[in-house]
Amino acid sequence: MRTIKQILILALVALLAGHVVTAIYKGSSDRTIGPTIECAETTLEVRASDSESALMEGITAYDPQDGDLTQKVIVASVSKLVSNNTAKVTYLVFDSDDNMATYIRRIRYIDYMKPYFSIDPTTPLIYPSTAENVQVVDRITAHDVVDGDLTHRVRVSTLSPTEDAEVYDITLQVTNSLGDTSWVKLPVQFLPTDPLRPTITLKEYLVYAELNSTFDPMDYLSSATLPDGTALAPEDVTVTGSVDTSTVDTYRITFSYNHGGSVGKAILTVVVV
Repeated sequence: MRTIKQILILALVALLAGHVVTAIYKGSSDRTIGPTIECAETTLEVRASDSESALMEGITAYDPQDGDLTQKVIVASVSKLVSNNTAKVTYLVFDSDDNMATYIRRIRYIDYMKPYFSIDPTTPLIYPSTAENVQVVDRITAHDVVDGDLTHRVRVSTLSPTEDAEVYDITLQVTNSLGDTSWVKLPVQFLPTDPLRPTITLKEYLVYAELNSTFDPMDYLSSATLPDGTALAPEDVTVTGSVDTSTVDTYRITFSYNHGGSVGKAILTVVVV
């Protein structure tokens, strides 16, 4: 009676023999020669909104037995951003004998912008001092050109006190599918009840300014009124802070008006990109 060891050895020999026969058969018809993928350009320029078909531009594939396999090439993966708005795309194709070929090339997003945040100007980050369990994320959205709405990915830090007892800081952070992260520090105002406080409203409370662009903070002042509804002239509003559009950074502009010791205040955050 054969032992288990002898049976395993015979099975192994049979298995190896089968592979040898298969290899001889394939070798005789050159079916071990796999396909190849070629590309006309090493770097492809695309828009972030382009469909996957745009990534196929310039890609061809050929196999000695199957001929043209260009239509069977697929995009296997797109990497995170590498540098200078570029990523790596991996292409994949199989021939009829399941031989595989891959190819990697760079793509550059010509219209790429980092994720950005928005605040609805009708609901700024201003709350009464008695407010509890403030959820600022319900007043903030995040978007980018790759994924569209990223609001569900926004992470918010805890409130941090500042030198101004009525103002706290929070930090927002969001990462898109390309692995690119944006963050911004924003002021949150908590105002005690004061019937004499003037009201200052802005057209926007968070804006992005292009590098080396012209910036005038008064462009964002919407209105300033006394408690009785009397409108204040724009030149009566005090503006503190400045924006250096030659330097990428985050800046704050404060608009204020002192009415008999009661100060109305609004804060504009400016991100130079």
